[in-house]
Amino acid sequence: MTSEDFYMDLLNEGDKAPKQTNNAANNTVSPHSSGDTTSRVESLIDSLRASHTDITSNYGDWLKVGFALAGEFGESGRSYFHDISSLYSGYNQQESDNKYNECLKSDNGRTDISTLFYLAKAHGVTLPKNQMEQRAEQAYTNRKGQSDKNVPLSLSQEDPEEMPTLPVFPEGIYDNLPGLLRKVTELMVTPQERSLVLIGSIATLSSALLPMYTIYFGKTIYPNMYLFVPGPAGAGKGKLDFCFKLVKPIHKEKLERWNIAKDEYKKEYARYKRQKKGDNIDPPEKPLIQLLRIPANSSATSFAQAMAENGNLLLFETEGDTVVNTFNSDFGNYSDSFRKAFAHESFGYLRRGDDGEEREVENPRLSTVLSGTPEQVKSLIHDAENGLLSRFMFFCINSTPKWLDGFDSYGSENPLEETFDAFGQEFTAFTKVLEQTPRIYFSHTIAQTGKFNEFFAAEKERMQEFNGDRYSASSHRLAWCFLRVAMVLTALRMMDSGRITDKVECSDVDFETTLQIIKVISIHNDYIFNVLDKERPEGIAVADSYSSATRKAIISSLPGYFKTDDMKEVAKSIGKSLRTVRRQVARAIEAGEILQVKHGEYKKM
Repeated sequence: MTSEDFYMDLLNEGDKAPKQTNNAANNTVSPHSSGDTTSRVESLIDSLRASHTDITSNYGDWLKVGFALAGEFGESGRSYFHDISSLYSGYNQQESDNKYNECLKSDNGRTDISTLFYLAKAHGVTLPKNQMEQRAEQAYTNRKGQSDKNVPLSLSQEDPEEMPTLPVFPEGIYDNLPGLLRKVTELMVTPQERSLVLIGSIATLSSALLPMYTIYFGKTIYPNMYLFVPGPAGAGKGKLDFCFKLVKPIHKEKLERWNIAKDEYKKEYARYKRQKKGDNIDPPEKPLIQLLRIPANSSATSFAQAMAENGNLLLFETEGDTVVNTFNSDFGNYSDSFRKAFAHESFGYLRRGDDGEEREVENPRLSTVLSGTPEQVKSLIHDAENGLLSRFMFFCINSTPKWLDGFDSYGSENPLEETFDAFGQEFTAFTKVLEQTPRIYFSHTIAQTGKFNEFFAAEKERMQEFNGDRYSASSHRLAWCFLRVAMVLTALRMMDSGRITDKVECSDVDFETTLQIIKVISIHNDYIFNVLDKERPEGIAVADSYSSATRKAIISSLPGYFKTDDMKEVAKSIGKSLRTVRRQVARAIEAGEILQVKHGEYKKM
């Protein structure tokens, strides 16, 4: 047994545990001889019946039971669903039948059979664990005890397969990227690096596409987006630094102009102070702030003033503690303004100086790229109720399980810094041309709009169903992120063509690329929500998000008609073993998501 199998046994409440017999005296079931999941479920149902325990009185729990059984057994789980549902005083056979049909059709991929056992346990009905399960549970507890914040986002040092990883972007999207993004991702070695640099570049570039906008629910939306990259030390978050180089020339030019203006101001002010009576020289006006990247440890007043005078800012910080410490300080707590800037909502501030004048920041445009450890995520966004959570796109990375050759891996005699510097010069030249067009309206085709609404309707339903209202806002803000990513891709297409117009429509290829990116981001966001959610069943929801992420990544990455070789390619692209892919495909076959056409050949339904 591999360590991955070992961990999956824990997640699945003991797929390989011995079969059990009824012991109603203490609501516990004794072992049977066989060792499959079917026996375990049947034993649990026996125990529920013997103790007259209903675990479906709550509608949400009833749904979870249905999804758990549908995901594990498919149609054959229907009788189990009726057995469990019949313990409810208001049981209706037809209603239960219809509900199971719904679960079969819309298997959410998040609720596995472990949820059934957890719900039973919450009602006092448990199955004794065999030795293997006890060891797995203890291993999980130990990892959790080391740092509850680090477990979800780090690989085991003993075996990289032991701790499942969240999916990266599909390899198939890179060939269809705009030129600049294709060039920067080609320089990366691993799938994780490519994904990190892709989303990091998109978020960073969003800070400099000033004329681009679209209208959504009657509100003007600009490309600016918020990104947070959590991961343990040594996971490779430093690659984000290269992304900033794409806009560094813009920042540098702004600073140079500001410094020149400040020097001129000092001269004029000195002249003003030296004036004699009767000269009547007016005091010079202080030059407006000019920069792109604002320091993360800026005071709240400095942040607001820079936003008011500059109009467009980038908060780029690879040490999450800097932002955390600033937000927790009296002088630097601009978290409220930070939240409002996401949606370009105006906010006020009291200007420093003799006048103490109150000012208004209208139409703020802020892009944010942060990285840090999982602990820093929790320090910045304390829980799932925090409004910052839904404003960020998260891309979680893991430690690299294998040693990489740092000498030959990147295949160039020139350092990456120089290469990215050159890309930054190209992009800066493009933005100067872009800004000659005051406003550029971005839109979708009718067909794209239909796909967009269909996708987010399903996302909202899924989020609402399993996380309630606490997470439903995330579906709306994720839709904003979709539009923003699509705007960046479309703008870079104009950079490729050299043709800039005041109206531009998203191409089908960029729409599909954006959709693939957002699907992965949605999984990562789900995961962070589960980590931060204080109301989740401890150790269950997070585990489910792992399993869900792996399954979603595998199924979505496979072509419509595939063979064993395709499974090998998918395993390689998402960093999983072939055994893991085979197991998830087998579960998809049981759930009716995939049809085995013949030996070694399969079709997605």
